[in-house]
Amino acid sequence: MIELTTAYLKANFPGLSDDRLREDIVMHGTLHQFDEGLVILKVGQYLDHIPLMSKGGVKVIRHTENHQNIFLYFIRPGETCAITLSSCLKRQTSRVHAYTVAPTEIILLPVERVYYYTKHFSGWNEFILKSFREKFDDIMDALDWLAFEPLKTRIMRYLEDSAQLRGQNNLSITHIELATDMGASRVSVSRILKELEQEGNIRLERNKITIRV
Repeated sequence: MIELTTAYLKANFPGLSDDRLREDIVMHGTLHQFDEGLVILKVGQYLDHIPLMSKGGVKVIRHTENHQNIFLYFIRPGETCAITLSSCLKRQTSRVHAYTVAPTEIILLPVERVYYYTKHFSGWNEFILKSFREKFDDIMDALDWLAFEPLKTRIMRYLEDSAQLRGQNNLSITHIELATDMGASRVSVSRILKELEQEGNIRLERNKITIRV
């Protein structure tokens, strides 16, 4: 079990440079570890903590009313989830699903402390505003991909981002899972993966995709 310390915060969140802020996060936050492939947040779940991603990675998915998925963005180390933050501050339930894509470490902060930090620490506000800007850009990119980017381009970018978060080129992912995240049919995704393999971009194995570098 890894202990949450000010040294841990310095290493993983260098932007939170105020010593008093770090000490308060250590006092009130809790550090959690998750294996890869876990659902850590569901639509409709009550939110009373803000996540700070320190290691690993999480993918955030929006489920539409017609039972399709829209992949929104990855949460990377040093970031928080803007949608979760917004829902938590408004005392709303979750509007997204979140899944770990690698062994992951997350600091959970009670929402009450977030209100306190907003009033007393400018560095915290800068961190939150930066997170909102980055995730807003990610959501706009996701919409652009859906509207303008070919599915083949979206799949390859998704695989490359997943590999970066895992720190390895071997991805344990099925065609069905990839199709679900892309909001596409399994048949079309399998066809595109075969094309990418023939072009030398990836290698396909049972329930595994390897990105060739």
